[in-house]
Amino acid sequence: MTSGEALRAYRLPSNAFIFALQGAASIALDDRDYAVNKFHLLHSGKGSYLDIQLTEDIFEYYLVLYKASIPLPTTKDKLKYIDKSNPFYMQYSFLPHLPMLLYQNLEQLEREWNDASRLSKLHAKTLLYNFIYELMCQLHDQDVPMIQGEPVTQAIRYIHEHYAEAITLERLAEVLDCSPRQVTRMFKSQMSASPIDYLIRYRMEKAKKLLLDTDATLQQIAAGVGYQDVYFFSRTFKKHTGIAPVHFKENHQIPLSSPNNPFLMSISSIALNKRGGHTSHEDNNHSQYRSEGVLPMYRSSKPSIALVLLLSLTLFVTACASSSSPAGDNGQAPASTSSTKEQAANERVLKDALGHEVKVPANPQRVIASYLEDHLVALGVKPVAQWSINKGTTSVQNYLQKDLNGIPTIPFDLPFEAVMSFKPDLIIMDSAETVAGDKYDQYSKIAPTYTVGGDKNNDWRQELLTIGEVLNKSKEAKQALETYDNKAKDAKEKLQKAIGTQKAAALWVTAKAVYVVSEKLSSGDVLYKDLGLNIPSVVQEASKTGTANWLALSMEKLATLDADYLFIVNSKGVSKEEIVKDPVWAGIPAVKKGQVYDFDNNSSWLYTGTIANSQMIDDVLKSVVK
Repeated sequence: MTSGEALRAYRLPSNAFIFALQGAASIALDDRDYAVNKFHLLHSGKGSYLDIQLTEDIFEYYLVLYKASIPLPTTKDKLKYIDKSNPFYMQYSFLPHLPMLLYQNLEQLEREWNDASRLSKLHAKTLLYNFIYELMCQLHDQDVPMIQGEPVTQAIRYIHEHYAEAITLERLAEVLDCSPRQVTRMFKSQMSASPIDYLIRYRMEKAKKLLLDTDATLQQIAAGVGYQDVYFFSRTFKKHTGIAPVHFKENHQIPLSSPNNPFLMSISSIALNKRGGHTSHEDNNHSQYRSEGVLPMYRSSKPSIALVLLLSLTLFVTACASSSSPAGDNGQAPASTSSTKEQAANERVLKDALGHEVKVPANPQRVIASYLEDHLVALGVKPVAQWSINKGTTSVQNYLQKDLNGIPTIPFDLPFEAVMSFKPDLIIMDSAETVAGDKYDQYSKIAPTYTVGGDKNNDWRQELLTIGEVLNKSKEAKQALETYDNKAKDAKEKLQKAIGTQKAAALWVTAKAVYVVSEKLSSGDVLYKDLGLNIPSVVQEASKTGTANWLALSMEKLATLDADYLFIVNSKGVSKEEIVKDPVWAGIPAVKKGQVYDFDNNSSWLYTGTIANSQMIDDVLKSVVK
């Protein structure tokens, strides 16, 4: 951040560390102000509001956002401790006496995070562990005081997270470590309602949503919002809404945004009274209280990160330097009335994977679709920006550069300001994780934003068809698939004539580890499904437990790899001969037979799509069929 810039009312989507690198600023976390200079470190919990005001000409910092949950089963004592004094909602600020140890961890973490390698995220996990360990040591050595989150804020968080459980005033008092009378007094003072009234209203709003959005029985809905007695639930529902649950579902008479909606009495309204600066849109957005899934570090994967203490952890890292508010107005002047009508007439309304009804231009001209460029190129569409690493300086899809040459790069994490600068008329996101928290709302302010979703994201064929529909190019998508399938069928026949159905595997060899491709993802889908090659037992075993495209392979497992053909993505920086001369490789049939083929980072083996897969098929045929 530089002079004139400020961050206003940014709601933390997860628990957060803030580490100052240079310059100085006044940082507010909810209603607490901190004077922050170089190497200061702060922590606050999910849902806190962050304000940054520069006190010097520049302020550079790291923001590390992480999510934590308790793995089950666990002991009652641990659950009681977390309920009563959740360390992840603690707020503190201090100047570490050994700041360089923390800085070096974060610097390396950022470097690994910006690496094109998906598996570098595994190393990032280790670095996060190291950072937290060193931080805990210094907190203990310096006896840093920690402030438990504001009581009413904590009470609201607890209600939002445990509303389906049996919550009493005494239980809330125990969680907040104060008397029931104190809880009631503080709550009424700030929320104009007692804690139990707030709980009931919140449960009723949840019940309304379940009634309208699901086919669950009344008994199931009652239990889902904390009532074991369906008769008592029905009476309570009618008392607070004026209509019985069954009639509510039939008539849809009660709007979800009623005057007593507890969503309108949230933590953000507390912060608003103290600090100001929040918009009504943000005040009604309570994604920080929703039960969110963990955030995968790369596409086409499922969560796999676990911190070995009490807690499961996932993270995403943002290195904030010379950047302003994460959201803002796009600065474009409104179009004329006639052009607006014309645009509306040409729009299509599509429902995305998250249930949003997205108004999509009939023929989008300025598309941002990071990680989906293979599909765009296959459909004859050039994006206005292509995803990259190293803060947007290095493009990574080298196999597509013939088609993407000259297309500007954009950082892989799609900063709001960067997205806005390209003036897109459509943003396509590959998965829900990329728009977690309030990100979707922020992106949709810039341009219509469509989320493909995890199910289709893990099936590249369905993903291509979906992208084709969104871009109004369904015909082209079907044609691209037909062309690819014909090529794959022809290649499969050639391979069967040349080598039969022998076993093959794709390995990714880096300086630090060896990875094998999953049998159903990325190049594994090509080798085994499209080309009909047999699957080695080591690959089958790894694929049963692994969820990523590429799965770490121990040296012991590598030594037992029963593959007749090996296709190696060589990222180690040495020759293929240097790699396979290691004794661990000696027993692999492919090595014994001299049937090992390597490809560099310019190849398409780490990607997926009609273009990537087609190039893989060419590589296999060129290598194997003589």
